[in-house]
Formats: sequence, structure tokens, C-alpha cells
Amino acid sequence: MTVTKQGVDLRNQEPSIGYLRGGIQEAREHWRIYLNAVCAAFGGLAFGWDSGLIGGVLKFDSFQRSFGLDKAQADGPIVLAALQSNIVSVLIAGCFFGAASGLFLPDLLGRKRVLHVASIIFLVGSIIQTTSALHGQTRSTALGQLYAGRAIGGFGVGLTSATCSTYIAECAPKAIRGRVGGLYQLLNVTGICLAYFINYGIQIHTRDQYDPAMWQKSFALQCIPGVLLFVGMLFQPESPRWLLTRSRRAEAESALSRLHRLPVDHPKVQGIVNEIQADLDSRPHMNKAQLFREVISDKRLFYRTVGIQMSIMTIQQWTGANSVTYYSPIIFQSLGISGTSGGLLATGVYGVVKIVTTAFFLMFAIEQIGRKWALVIGGLGQALCLIYIGAYLKVAGPSTSASATPTAGGYAAIVLVYVYVTFFGLGWSGTCWSMSAEVAPNHLRGLAVSIAAMTQWLFNFTIAYTFTRLRITTGGFGVFFIFATVTLFGVAFATFFLPEPAGLTLETMHYAFEGNIIRRSIADMSFAKRRRFREELLARVGGTADIPHDARGGGGADVEQAMRQRHLQHGQDSDNDDLARRSTSSGKMTPEEKDHASAVGGVQTATHDFSK
Repeated sequence: MTVTKQGVDLRNQEPSIGYLRGGIQEAREHWRIYLNAVCAAFGGLAFGWDSGLIGGVLKFDSFQRSFGLDKAQADGPIVLAALQSNIVSVLIAGCFFGAASGLFLPDLLGRKRVLHVASIIFLVGSIIQTTSALHGQTRSTALGQLYAGRAIGGFGVGLTSATCSTYIAECAPKAIRGRVGGLYQLLNVTGICLAYFINYGIQIHTRDQYDPAMWQKSFALQCIPGVLLFVGMLFQPESPRWLLTRSRRAEAESALSRLHRLPVDHPKVQGIVNEIQADLDSRPHMNKAQLFREVISDKRLFYRTVGIQMSIMTIQQWTGANSVTYYSPIIFQSLGISGTSGGLLATGVYGVVKIVTTAFFLMFAIEQIGRKWALVIGGLGQALCLIYIGAYLKVAGPSTSASATPTAGGYAAIVLVYVYVTFFGLGWSGTCWSMSAEVAPNHLRGLAVSIAAMTQWLFNFTIAYTFTRLRITTGGFGVFFIFATVTLFGVAFATFFLPEPAGLTLETMHYAFEGNIIRRSIADMSFAKRRRFREELLARVGGTADIPHDARGGGGADVEQAMRQRHLQHGQDSDNDDLARRSTSSGKMTPEEKDHASAVGGVQTATHDFSK
């Protein structure tokens, strides 16, 4: 991270040619935090691998024979579509219940332990799927075992989705929080791509296309991300914020010391611990029922914890990206790409595009342009592509021939499928997971991410289960117009109802939601107004412990000194005295005042420690 002596984070300013150099320096400084995030994000690799393999496996002749899809095909397209939907969506049903368990398990057991449990559950499900139809079962029995394995594996995937984003956000500093938070989605699309090419490789290198070993290899190889998740998390610390909720300060200090590569008694480590502790101390301990009542009773808290999470995850799913993931060979065939291997190869290229665009976005965009502009630009690009694809299928009709050649319009539609996923990677892909975790209050983050994950899996299931039916009943084109309409609605939502979280610490995030949220959201579309708001906020609260500085070069002391001077210049102490007098005289403060007092209290404690 590049920092001046005045404490200005150059990486969080408007785009410049110094990003690449700053990114390399930042990676060197925070390599342990990046490694920590990658190990947790192996849960996303498991999700992507499991999701990506099924579209290709459904096209294997051996799989169709083993589980009765060949017979269903003879019974008509509606029967076949129903069976395909069941096989795809049973995984997602398991994911929903796994995400629901994330409402309490991560807070009860800890983030790290839950990720270990989830990896074991995922491995058990993968083994059950691989051994389906191995012992001469009837087709119906084998299909039942496949359903059970996919549901169990899905439970593990859902549990990781409700835990990974929280764990990563709680371990990362604000300067790179969005970037490392997006690693979950990057490994997700990497898993999808690997599964695509594994299916393609198996298909072209197997002589007997009716050999059950084809689909068994695909299911067996999905154990790899489960093993990586389990082993990787063995060497990572528990979330320091979770440890402090359990009054385990020494372990929290040790975790932060490992992550930041600093001594336990270093001012930066102590400052972060003090700030988190101040935030926790400002709130009484509450059980889950009390937390739910708190969320429901405060509309701003409800919006930060439930409203944003449900909205962005619903929109994300109805942009149609996961439908393309699950049914991409079928979609490419409808656009004129013939043959099983041709469809699988086109699908593999689709996966590569996903990886490249998601990685580019995380490296050069999420912190530079912010979350809002990413959602707006990505959504507009997706919508235009979807409108063309739908219009082409309306005019030309879906291709049904196994030996068809795409027309010029068909080739354009195929290219736009890749352009579509490019814009998805730049916008609604990883951004939604990052925002779900970072906009929520600290004590409600686990709840917020679980709600986001449950919403994502609910509509993921709905679309996976209904896509083939919608495609048939709307003539092959109408479903793309539906996706385009929802995507445009998402652009409007991001513009008018989402304040920008980039550049704010988790402990000061509530300031973005003070006052008129629509006005704040519109103002955040301007880089200049966004920067001015953060400068005014810095002057208002005097900075926080989670600030960028060169921990080894002495810059941190200069930064903190500058912040302390600015803090005093703006009369923050008198504001605190006024809050204290109101609290003493009336015994009550508004929720905003409590949050303000919490953040300032943490800042003062951190500042005091820095001055020692």
C-alpha cells in the first residue's frame, strides 16, 4: 500500500497509472492476509467446482444411461427438463439449509472451526455422489443416492458461503477488504472453469461414451477443493473479532500479529484490538432472539442487515449468470454450436472469461471505482447483451439440430454470451458477497451474511429449477428478457439505494447510512463528493486504528499524530462531552449516537495506545 507522510492512502484515490506498482507493494505488505483469504475462499472453489461440473455431466451418454435421462428424453422435453432440473437444484436446496445453519454455527463454534466442519460435510457428499450406481442398483435407487449426495455436499457448500465472507472481512484491513472479499467469487469461477475443462477432457479422451467411469471421475475430482479447504484452514488463525466476542483478547492479539506480521505489542495491533473491543463494549450481550428484535425494531439497522443483503443477492441471481453456468452447453447448442464436445469447449472458454474478468476487477477496479460503479457498469453491460440474445432467439428461433452451423447473428449472440459474463465479473459477481459482509454492523455480520447466503441459494434454486421450463414455455427467448429487466432494476437500485462502503472501516460504516440514504447514495456516484465525505468523516471522528501506514518505517506514528491533531482541531472532545452529558441526564441515546460514541470511543482508545 502506498502512503504519504500525511497518511493519505493513494490506492483509494481516483484511478492512476500507479495502481500496478502500488498493488505489488500492497501484496508484499499484506501477503499473509491474502493467503488467509485464499485458504478460506477454497470454499468458493468447492461451490464453483460442484456447480460447473453438472452441466457437462448431464450431457454424458454414460450419465444419461446410469440415471435414466435417456428414458426421460424419450418421454418428451418436459419430462427430461424436469429430471435435469431436479438433479441440478437438489444441490442448491442443500446449500440453502447449509446457509441457514450459518445463522448460529459460526457464532457458536467460531469461523475457522465451521469451515473445517463444512469441508468434511462437502467431502462426504462428494463420495456419496461418486459411488452412486456402483453396486448394480436400479436406476431409481442410484438416482436417489445421487440426490442424497448432492444435498449433503450442498449443505457443506452453503455453510461455507455463510461463513467465508464474514471470516475474510473480519481478518482484512479496509484498504484491501473489498479485494480479498472478492477472492471467494474468484475461486468460485475458477472452480467452475476447472470443472468445465475436466468434463471436456474426460469426454474427448474416453472411447466408450457409455462408460460410467466418465461421470464418476468428474464427481470424484470435486473432492480436491474440499481437501484444500480443510488443510488450508489448519494453518490460519481464528477471526480476531470473534475471539474478542469470547473475551479471548490474547488469542485475538496473536491472530492480528500473525496476519499483519507485527509484534503482539505493536501499536497497530493494539489499536485494532482496542477499537474492536470498544465497539463490543458499547453494546450489551444479546442472544439471537434479542438480535432479531433489535434488527426489526430499527429500520436503518434492518436495511443494513437484511434489506441490502436480500436485495442484491436476489438481483444477482435474476441477472441469469448461474443459469448460464448450470445450462451453458444447452444454451450454446440453442445458439447453433453442435455436438457434445463443441458445447463443452465453448463452456470451458466461458469459464476462462469468468476467471480473467473477475481477477481483473479485483485487482484494478473494486477499490478504485468502488462497489456502486462496478454494479452500475456491470449491470448495464449485462442487460444489453441479454436483450440482444433474447431478440436473436425471438427472430431466428433456438437451434435444435445436432449438426447446425451458427448464422452471423448466432455468432454475434455467442460472442455476447462471453461479453455478458465479462460484465458480470466486473459487477454483480464478487461485489455482492463483499458488500453483504461489510455494510452490516459488527455484532450482526454473521446474521447478515447468512441472510445473504440464504437469499442467494433460495433464488439460485428457483432459477435452476425453473430455467429449463421457462426456456421452453417462453419460446427459448423470453427468459433472457426477464433477466435483462431485473438487471436494469438492479442498476437503479445500486444508483439510488446503496451508499458506497469502500474506504470506510467496519467500525465506522454506520456513518454512510446516516441521514437521507438516497441522497447519500446519489452523492457517492461522484468520486469528488465521495472523497470529500470521507475527508469530512476523518475530521469528524479523528481516524481509526484500521488505517494504512508503513508499520516498519515509522510512518504509522506520523499518520496517527496527524489524525490526532485533526481530531483535536475539529473539537471532537466537546462532541463526546455533549453525548456524555445527554446520556447521563436522560439515560438514553439514539441508535446513531450510540454508534457514534462507540466509534469515537474506539478511536480514542486506539489513539491513546499509539501515543504510548
